[in-house]
Amino acid sequence: MRRLALLLVLPLVGLVLPATAAQASPTDAAFNPGTGTLNVDYAGYLSKHDIVYNRPNTTPGNGLTVGNGRTGAMVWDQNGITAQVSGVDLAEQSTYAAGNINLQTTPALSSGSTGYQQRLSLYDGLLSTKYADGRTVTILGQPGSETMGVHVDDNRTNVTAVSFDLSLWDMSTVTNIADVPNLTTWKTVSTFADSTGAGLSRGQADPNNFGYTLAATVEGTPFSTKVVNGTDVRLTITPSSSYTIWFTAASRLDAANHDSLSAARSQLSAVKSSGYTAVRSSYQNFWHGFWQKSFVQYSNSAGDADYLENVYYLATYMIAAGGYGNYPVHFINGVFRATGDQSKWSNGYWYWNQRDVYNSFLASNHPDLLKTFNNLYSRNSAALKSFTQSYQGIAGLWVPETMGWDGNARGTTGSDYTKGIMSTGTEAAYNMYLQYRYTNDTNYLSSTAYPFMRDVVAFYSKKLSYDSANNRYYMANSNAHETYWNVQDAITDLAAVRLLFPLTISASQTLGLDADQRAGWQNIVDHLAPYQVSNGAYLPHDPPIAQTRNNENVASELIWPYDRTGIGAPDQQTAVNTWNARPFPYGNVWANDAVQAARLGLGDQAFSGMKTMLQKYQNYPNGLTANTNGVFEYLGVHLTAMNESLLQSYNDKIAVFPAAPTDSTFNGKFTLLAKDGFLVSSERESGETKYIGIKSLYGKQATVVNPWAGQQIRVRRASDNAILATTTAATISFATAANTVYVVERVAKPLTSYASTRLTGSANQGPKSLRNTASTLGLPGGSTTAGTFNDSAATYDANWYLTTNRGYGDYNDDTHHTTTNGAAAQFTFTGTGIQLLSERNGDMGNADVYLDGVLQQNVNFYVSGARQAQQVVYSKTGLASGSHTIRIVSRSTSVVIVDAFKVS
Repeated sequence: MRRLALLLVLPLVGLVLPATAAQASPTDAAFNPGTGTLNVDYAGYLSKHDIVYNRPNTTPGNGLTVGNGRTGAMVWDQNGITAQVSGVDLAEQSTYAAGNINLQTTPALSSGSTGYQQRLSLYDGLLSTKYADGRTVTILGQPGSETMGVHVDDNRTNVTAVSFDLSLWDMSTVTNIADVPNLTTWKTVSTFADSTGAGLSRGQADPNNFGYTLAATVEGTPFSTKVVNGTDVRLTITPSSSYTIWFTAASRLDAANHDSLSAARSQLSAVKSSGYTAVRSSYQNFWHGFWQKSFVQYSNSAGDADYLENVYYLATYMIAAGGYGNYPVHFINGVFRATGDQSKWSNGYWYWNQRDVYNSFLASNHPDLLKTFNNLYSRNSAALKSFTQSYQGIAGLWVPETMGWDGNARGTTGSDYTKGIMSTGTEAAYNMYLQYRYTNDTNYLSSTAYPFMRDVVAFYSKKLSYDSANNRYYMANSNAHETYWNVQDAITDLAAVRLLFPLTISASQTLGLDADQRAGWQNIVDHLAPYQVSNGAYLPHDPPIAQTRNNENVASELIWPYDRTGIGAPDQQTAVNTWNARPFPYGNVWANDAVQAARLGLGDQAFSGMKTMLQKYQNYPNGLTANTNGVFEYLGVHLTAMNESLLQSYNDKIAVFPAAPTDSTFNGKFTLLAKDGFLVSSERESGETKYIGIKSLYGKQATVVNPWAGQQIRVRRASDNAILATTTAATISFATAANTVYVVERVAKPLTSYASTRLTGSANQGPKSLRNTASTLGLPGGSTTAGTFNDSAATYDANWYLTTNRGYGDYNDDTHHTTTNGAAAQFTFTGTGIQLLSERNGDMGNADVYLDGVLQQNVNFYVSGARQAQQVVYSKTGLASGSHTIRIVSRSTSVVIVDAFKVS
């Protein structure tokens, strides 16, 4: 399955920590019984999570991200404003990106500017770059389309030229990483330039009807166009105080007659007619409505929980910004990258990876996003059934773990890692069933989810072997996912049967279908081989344990996503033992350990697990990763882990704060969606859960876990304060009416004993860091020209750690250190000389120092005797004036420290 964070801490300022949330008092509550949700000033609250760059970012990988749901742009500063544009429906598995755009003015936008701030406003969905003296560039999109815009406000009177280029990279370097049937068409580019605009078309002969046109036009000022060369077209724009450049990545797939060029022209004409003001209003309203579907607060006094909350909102934005296309956001390709067509694992959608990206969105009340993922499988059900018959010899439905856009299994059947995986179909079917349970869409159940479920059950019914002597069904040979090959009774198969068969029986009863099949399905469940246990923990398959082939914690899959155990389950301790004994803790960018910890009620472990995943994988100040096994999985896992820490309903019981950290300063608040359409709100502060608010969307029966063990609780209908039930039991059940609000509260301390409040916040103005890690969000002000720069001005691979308040005499009293061989740090500066400052001590090792990619020397940090601080361990002068990069690569498992850099 399948660089670097940056934070400049200016002298005298100290470490920048996340701004803490708007703290409510333990004596007040934000629940609004009228709406059945928390009372939140979303504009103010989300503004504290904006990502802010206070200096121009010239590194493409650090580019900020902006998207409209189908098309996205990753933006950085290079000869003006530069971005790579991508779209979800442009190529098979979104492999080939649309191209680059570049906006330049003469003089440059930054010329003579004494101020700079680039802000990704999450609430509005806007990316705005503000220079001094009334210069602002705002990037936005048109919702429900493939069109985006670059709006320029520039009050300067001395601008003599403005240009906007659309370009592609060297087409000779394009390789077939997407299993495309015709690579030539993806290396072939056609151009146009006329009075309406200019553009590039590619993939126009793709037999699968993929391909696209990247094109642009201008609103608000005259312009001309020309073809610069075969991969570059230019719009030359008459300078004006205000104008908008509209661009689109129009896909053939979604275009009438698969004519992307005509679609691009039509889209640009339409958006230009609508005008910037109307489109901006529509775009902001789209994002405002999106955010108001749910709410999460996860904070503490130290600020590290607030950082996790910031990532929660940023990750939600980045996935949703590409989540409304015809095809799902690919776990690596997505719509945000700055690497041209270069990508990895692009020949299919790995379900293991894709589920991480998408499975949080039911709880956050965005089932339409999960539906995009589910549609990939449901639309291909006929092809999958046909292939199952020919490949497996079974009349049923087998889903290849690695599946192409059209249901093909070419990435699976040729791989020993994946060809033996049988359980993917259950995961796909279960997600469809959950879509029904959260939306109450019985039409979807009958037309889509149930037929898929039934066909997967039919596959397993035939695939399982039967031991007549012991009256037992078992899986004779399969893979326990990618890690254990050709084993008996893979735990994933046993869990798949125990999960899906009962749900299919229940759905068949609901729909009045297949009554003659139910007894046979139940018989298999009743006589299925048991899970194997050793040392009190589940095994991934029948012993002896096979050779390990991949770093997956397969036995923990019982906990999530198969939902077979958790808090209060008879085997909870066995599940905890299994999780504690997992062989690969946080072993890759798709690791879901923190989700499973939350399911087991291990709140502190879930909290530390979310931090560990960011420490290991969040390398860039835009929230993204340098890990080439994936880009968006760890962000999706983060969303699910936080949701599951705050609310669980997988077992048909609503449990609030089931995995809250034990930190007494933890402050948690949420409005999230539970199964059967219950919008659940609650607040926890100073170790106390205040109440549970429930808005029933569909009038289902509700069962709520009593969070105040042993205390008397009651259910009160908010509209008339009628008391519907009272108990001291562990759970309370009650009937609900659709669109009605209920409050579950302690009799001794009801909701009315709390004062009413509204949650808000103030706009973030700078970078943030995750305590004791190298993970940061945002960039500080200042430049990297002559002067002394703190260690936090560098960028770091995983396995570097920030320590503060050291007391040894280090610059700014902090350092970054590593004990990992191969871990690298990097600093880009402008000047003619560089000095690297570090400590020297008896416990320290050595590192290679590179300058502009060339190895300079191996530096030994060891010294006997007393520790020495602010030592110049490497120095270089006489460089050509300009930009240079120093890179420090640890070459031992002893300590290597980066303290500061002196630039001359």
